[in-house]
Amino acid sequence: MHLAVVPFLPGRRPTDEDRWPGFGSSDRAALVTDGRRPNTAVVLVETYDLPETASLEATITIDGRSAGRARVSAPHSAEARQRVVLHPDVDFAGVDLSLAAGFLRQAQVEVRAMDHGNLVAADTASLDVCDVRLLGSLYRRITDQLVEPDMVRQARAAGVADPGVAYHPWYPVLLIGGEKVANYVRALVADIVGKEDHLTDPVWLLRVGIYLELLTCLGVIEAVKDDVGDLLEPRERAALEESAHFADIRARIDPGAWRAVWERREVSFARFGTPRLGPVSGLNLLRKREATLQFLRTHHEDLKHAIELAGPNSFNAQETWQRVFRDAERAVLSVTAVGLPELRFLPAAAREAVLWRRRGPAAAHGVYPTACDQYRASMNEVADWAQRHGLMEHAGAECIPREVSLLWNLMASPARVAVLQRQDGLGPDVTIGEPVVTETPATREIEDLLSGVPIFRMLTRDQLHDLAEGARPLFFGPTQRFVVQGHRGTSLFVVAEGAIEVRRREPDGREWLVDTMGPG
Repeated sequence: MHLAVVPFLPGRRPTDEDRWPGFGSSDRAALVTDGRRPNTAVVLVETYDLPETASLEATITIDGRSAGRARVSAPHSAEARQRVVLHPDVDFAGVDLSLAAGFLRQAQVEVRAMDHGNLVAADTASLDVCDVRLLGSLYRRITDQLVEPDMVRQARAAGVADPGVAYHPWYPVLLIGGEKVANYVRALVADIVGKEDHLTDPVWLLRVGIYLELLTCLGVIEAVKDDVGDLLEPRERAALEESAHFADIRARIDPGAWRAVWERREVSFARFGTPRLGPVSGLNLLRKREATLQFLRTHHEDLKHAIELAGPNSFNAQETWQRVFRDAERAVLSVTAVGLPELRFLPAAAREAVLWRRRGPAAAHGVYPTACDQYRASMNEVADWAQRHGLMEHAGAECIPREVSLLWNLMASPARVAVLQRQDGLGPDVTIGEPVVTETPATREIEDLLSGVPIFRMLTRDQLHDLAEGARPLFFGPTQRFVVQGHRGTSLFVVAEGAIEVRRREPDGREWLVDTMGPG
């Protein structure tokens, strides 16, 4: 008698089972959302040689406490993959997923085969559970409860009217941080809730994002509490200092580093004889630049700690890291006008120069390319550090080369921007952040492709048709890997469009190009 949970496999979803039986995989995460779209988490179960009278049942527990029953979607059959279906918006509505719980819990789904009240087989699956509506809330809290009151205090001390929080030196980087969270939440919802496959393993991104927000924002909160009071509620403070959920985070928070960042918050108000940009001096843009650079230097260490807490990822860390970087670029492009209101007081030509300052791709040093080049350098250094410590793995000299950057391609190769957008499951324009459904090629198109592949020429047209119906179209962008040296393969790939490189890595880390393959 056999019952086993089908494990999660990178790049696969439970819905793959509908079209390609035997090729689906269980979910690794369940997200609580706003309920506006169908939302299920699915655990696939294989059963063999069970009594005909046996039935399946499933229960959910979190921290050893019952969280209800999951639904087995179909009656037991002798040999078939069954679906255990969770409805996270309902099943976890009463579960504490707040900051006091670290935004992340783990649910255990136990599946049992019962026959006349007797247990005949069982297995368990683990799923990360998160309420994505709460992600980014700490960035908003710091803006609302720390930065905005500090703006009021500084204006009062200077004897001027409060110009608004957008002129505070910390405002742009917090705004970008919050927007970056919103971008990756959209990606997580598309892949985990929508069962799309733009992220090979969305759970690693979920964990890294949560731990990064906690480390950064709790570090700030700890750094300023003696000056401005505690931004945590009593229950949150007790959890941070006493709960096992926060033990590893407590050990990695660095209030001293964040106190140094907090010192870079002085607003440069307009003075007689200094260039004005509305209610502030032109020097305020420099204040924002200095604060942002200091913020990113401290954030750099938090990135390392977030990867440690998320756990090793040797298969798709490079692709996920590139996606995180592009979401940061999208955030910079979408909110800079809000975060730098001073620019409204500049002539159009001067504003363009501040943002881009184009002198060719290699010498563009405006706000956009500077911010993204610095963040790319930081993320590459973190990736190299993580690779040395066995936490990440990447191919090539850089984890995030320039050619996968939206901003660099906007200046150097605009046609590639649409390719990068499509790779991330988005529309062709970088200003469109909503996921789009990519078209699936017709079966006849796949048949024609396969008929030109030598190893398939022995097949009849009917056999090619059957093979084409089971083919799974995949789209890959620049430097994205789908076969990784040292990892077991489960598929045969045929190049339909474009070209791929085959590279071999030597034991000393050097890589060499084996071949370049085109269609067929």
